[in-house]
Amino acid sequence: MSWLKSSSFRSSITRHRGSPPAKEFDPSACYDSFKKHWQQAFEIIERTQEKCVTKQDDVLIVVNHIDQMISLLLLEFRSEFKDSPCLEYLLSEDLLECIYDWSLITGRFNNSLKLEQFKLYESLMSHSRNELLIHESFLRPLLRLLSSCVDQCFSVEAEKRLVALLNLLCVSFMQQSELIELFFPSLQEPSQNRFVIFSLLIPFIHREGPIGQQARDALLLCMSLSKHNDSVESFITNESNVCPVLATGLSGLYSRLPRKLSIEAEDWHRFTPDDVAEIKELTTFINSLEFCNVVVQISHPKVQNALLEFLYQGFLVPVLGPALLQDCVGLPGYNSQLHANIEEDLIVATAYFDLMLRSVTHPGLLHSLVRFTLQETYEGHRVIDALVTRINAESRLCLVTLATLESLVDLNCEDIMLDLVLRHLVPCTHVMLSQRSRVQHIDPYCRSAQKFLSLSPAITRYSRAEGSLYGDYRSYLSHARDRITSCTNATQSWTYPYDGESPPQIAVVPKSEELKSTLETDADHISLPSADDGSSGYESFKTFKDNNRLGEPEDTGGGGGDDAESLPSPCGSDSVMETCHTSNNVKQSNSTNSKTYLNNILSTTPSIGLFLDILFAKLESMLSHDLYVNLHLTGLVSRLAVYPQPLIHSFLLDHSLVFQPSIRSLFQVIGTLKQRIETKLSHESNLESLTQEAQLFLLHEEDRIVNARRNALNESPASLPPTKYSNDSFDRGDNKRRSLSTAFNAMFRRYSNSYKDSLKESELEPSEAGYWFFKRKNCEVKRVVMCGVLLDEWLKELAAITQEHAIAKS
Repeated sequence: MSWLKSSSFRSSITRHRGSPPAKEFDPSACYDSFKKHWQQAFEIIERTQEKCVTKQDDVLIVVNHIDQMISLLLLEFRSEFKDSPCLEYLLSEDLLECIYDWSLITGRFNNSLKLEQFKLYESLMSHSRNELLIHESFLRPLLRLLSSCVDQCFSVEAEKRLVALLNLLCVSFMQQSELIELFFPSLQEPSQNRFVIFSLLIPFIHREGPIGQQARDALLLCMSLSKHNDSVESFITNESNVCPVLATGLSGLYSRLPRKLSIEAEDWHRFTPDDVAEIKELTTFINSLEFCNVVVQISHPKVQNALLEFLYQGFLVPVLGPALLQDCVGLPGYNSQLHANIEEDLIVATAYFDLMLRSVTHPGLLHSLVRFTLQETYEGHRVIDALVTRINAESRLCLVTLATLESLVDLNCEDIMLDLVLRHLVPCTHVMLSQRSRVQHIDPYCRSAQKFLSLSPAITRYSRAEGSLYGDYRSYLSHARDRITSCTNATQSWTYPYDGESPPQIAVVPKSEELKSTLETDADHISLPSADDGSSGYESFKTFKDNNRLGEPEDTGGGGGDDAESLPSPCGSDSVMETCHTSNNVKQSNSTNSKTYLNNILSTTPSIGLFLDILFAKLESMLSHDLYVNLHLTGLVSRLAVYPQPLIHSFLLDHSLVFQPSIRSLFQVIGTLKQRIETKLSHESNLESLTQEAQLFLLHEEDRIVNARRNALNESPASLPPTKYSNDSFDRGDNKRRSLSTAFNAMFRRYSNSYKDSLKESELEPSEAGYWFFKRKNCEVKRVVMCGVLLDEWLKELAAITQEHAIAKS
């Protein structure tokens, strides 16, 4: 065994030794004892092989000897001596092969002996790591053992040892990647399982607890190797079932999620980390989703695309879609109770969808969610259309829907904004023809901001003066500046600037016309930003007409010229608009196309789209909604106003722009709301007291929300879910979007400490504030007062956003 003594393997074993053994350690005695244990075990092995009968006592004795041999090996590994006679004896005499061969004839004791072999290999690997794998007397029996474990059931203890061994092997591959080729026997050897380690890990993907966690860690190591190893990539893509297992497993975990939630808080609208921690099934689902997110992030592009397609076709379309779009209309035996049950299901399904949007970070997986939201139809209805329509739903469903739409808008995705807003504003039919050149108008004197402030209801004169107006407004300006900067950075790589001029030529494509999508986009090159990270924008969906592209030069057979790309828009929408690049050959046909474009503009009914129509109608009826709906409603409009694209902020924030008579501006909507508030309160005598009570209530709410999460972390940090693969996505969403909208958190943070210090100890606690303000008499009047106070704060926020846009454009 001189080859072993002089090899690098010897020095490696020395490096992996731990603390030195006791001084009385005698390597010679250790070696003699090791050989004696094996000789006694081998006598039993030979006897049982001759008789072809294995008794339980025989197995127990052999197992005991193997345990003693493992202990002696560990003692030798930790020694300071250069030689390893026990290990040399183990390898030179093929003891591992002998143990495995004997286990095959032991019948019902086979699994017990496999457990001992797992322990033996785990001990050897944990101390010698990579070097043992290159020796046939170690590798051959290991491969035979692992191959025999495929599709087998073991005890929990055996599973634990098997997964630990597999994890050690994967770590070895990361340290010395060429070793992985040892586990890829040639295709001419059908009896051998190719990359058996990976196949054995797959059944543990969705397992809960430490076993599942360790298996997922090992799988991630293999997935990361696929980027640099063709054998691993080919196996995972073509021979492994890991992608369908991940997709179907996610579907199974989703089906186990509760369909009813016992959440009493009236302001609840989305899952927080504490909510997830309290629902075991949801914790498991989110862990698996985040695992998929990391797999897509680290894998080879072919593995990414395969997994994304399986997740799309195996989970999003058949499972999540029907859950989000179930409806009780037309069902047999329709009644109000059935409607209530289905509405509860929709609330929970929408909240799950929102949580998914906030939990994933990889552009490819976010891209799949966006594609699913905009393209998939169920009985003629798209997910995005259903969400927009449900803004008009009852309180809880409306709250959850608004929160989900906010998450979608927060993605800074061109296609989301195109579908909700921009495709209706691009033709500029909402403004008078003479006004279309003013879409990019800069308001240097901030007259629009002044107009917003002038729309504050009269009751605001009763507001407390602490934290003066200048101090309040300054914090609004700072917050608006940060949001506009972040959104501008995130949308820099959008296809078009949406400035009223580009894209310049637009025609409405007939609904019946077939469009086909390109996404064959490499998931690594999709730049869709995750929520809140302020990264670069997302290259939108591109759709193409098969024939007769608008503005495309007639084909002369000579080739050349650019294909005309359509305006980014989801396939299958009711009104998909197509545009052309302004290339030289397109400009040659501009004369004819300009006439067509003008005719289309003049013949098109002015519209701002269903989404903005519903938002404006909901805003105008704020007096009939509760506080939390109004907070989310105003927060969503403010988030839209943050977008820097001229078509968006000119429509929402430019007071000087003249619209078509059938189109209402945000200023008109707010003006109507102001008039209604003042009309309802015109005969009330105690407005000063009610106004200050409303402000106090809002301050209590802000304190409660800001401190609730902090207190939960201080009191019970262990309650947080073990989302190991979260990449900070869910945490990041929680930090910026607490139990109320972003606008609400920003809205009241500027009150000075002097105002809060002025509250006497006799004042009611925050938990009692809601009852104190709303449950006493004159509830309707109090609701109107609260709406007026909220409107006043929202107008300051809108004015600050308007002013910061003007500064940014100057």
